[in-house]
Amino acid sequence: MKHIRNLSICVVLAVVLSACATPYDTEKSFWTFGKGFETMQIAPDSWQISFVGNTNTNRSLTRKYVMLKSAEICQQAGYPYFTFTNEQTNRDSVGQFGAGTQSSDIFWGSSSIDKETSTVVEVTGLKHKPSDSNSRVYNTQYILQHVSADS
Repeated sequence: MKHIRNLSICVVLAVVLSACATPYDTEKSFWTFGKGFETMQIAPDSWQISFVGNTNTNRSLTRKYVMLKSAEICQQAGYPYFTFTNEQTNRDSVGQFGAGTQSSDIFWGSSSIDKETSTVVEVTGLKHKPSDSNSRVYNTQYILQHVSADS
């Protein structure tokens, strides 16, 4: 009886955890199954920031996460403004695999198709707001004060 109760608790916990969007503070790693942030500085004033979310993380949430991360990085580097020089958001189907066995020429097992949302940006920090910019320029302080990581 105790074994069934422990198994039930594990199943409920797994269902609850799998129903959540990928949290903002997640760094991409083996332990997060490739979900979360990855940041790389590509120039003294520029970074490439990517975020990969799970099935429950939609496009607007990944965009909001990347916007907030961009503001945080630019503020830490002393840039009061920033712009995206490149931006791409995708929602892809990815295969998940399960256990299986091979018998003769037939592979028996289970698999599923999952959705994964990713946003990749190249962000450039700016010391001053350009007066004649052809691209959108964001105010770092405004983003940090008005954009929340809450889904």
